Amino acid sequence: MIILIIPAYNEEHNIRTLLTNIASAMERGGWAYRVIVVNDGSRDNTVGLVESFKPTMPVTVVSHERNMGVGQVFRTGFEEALKAAGPDDVLVTMEADNTSDIHILHTMLRRLEDGYDLVLASCYAQEGAVVNTSLYRRTLSLCANGLIRVLFGLKGIRTYSSFYRAYRASVMQRAVAVHGANLITEPGFACMVELLIKLNRLGVRICEVPMVLNAQMRKGRSKMKTLRTILGYLRVIAKTLRTSRHSPTRR
Repeated sequence: MIILIIPAYNEEHNIRTLLTNIASAMERGGWAYRVIVVNDGSRDNTVGLVESFKPTMPVTVVSHERNMGVGQVFRTGFEEALKAAGPDDVLVTMEADNTSDIHILHTMLRRLEDGYDLVLASCYAQEGAVVNTSLYRRTLSLCANGLIRVLFGLKGIRTYSSFYRAYRASVMQRAVAVHGANLITEPGFACMVELLIKLNRLGVRICEVPMVLNAQMRKGRSKMKTLRTILGYLRVIAKTLRTSRHSPTRR
């Protein structure tokens, strides 16, 4: 089974298209699936729109009463997904704003079949790209990924902060067993960098597939706050460097 975890904060203009595209992709692939939408204190009609899909697709909403940030969203999402996931299931995390290209999911799943444990959708891989976004955001993202790569470089990996990933459920079960509640401690977008570094230190086999990130697929503005995200990256870097000598042993 494929369990999709989708963080959502005021996504009423995007969520209908996303769920429609997911249902179509799952039907084409013939995959058994479940969708978990983690509503992070939305003040619009996000929840109502998701609920309207319940008669036609296996979707669950888990809500935070107030906005708690991306880190808590993924903690909640993984916790909910792992309650029912078997070791052979696949957990897929993706954006709610339609910038995660559902059409490359079949390629990501094939890479898991090839023996990888975690597959990243990468706009920085060869044949990947970022289009229709500002030079400022592209530059910021390139610099952040470049710094992380220099400090904690993973062979063959160019993207570190993207949401769109496919995990073997057994990998996340092992990561939770090792780290417990401390698997994700960063509250903001940098939590994905933190998680990737911790999984790499557990010896998880990681690869990436190219994706074109088209910002025009998103209706409304990005939820990422630039300064807050930069500070988050710096916290992750500092914490990782401090604990590098005490990280869990690969196995």
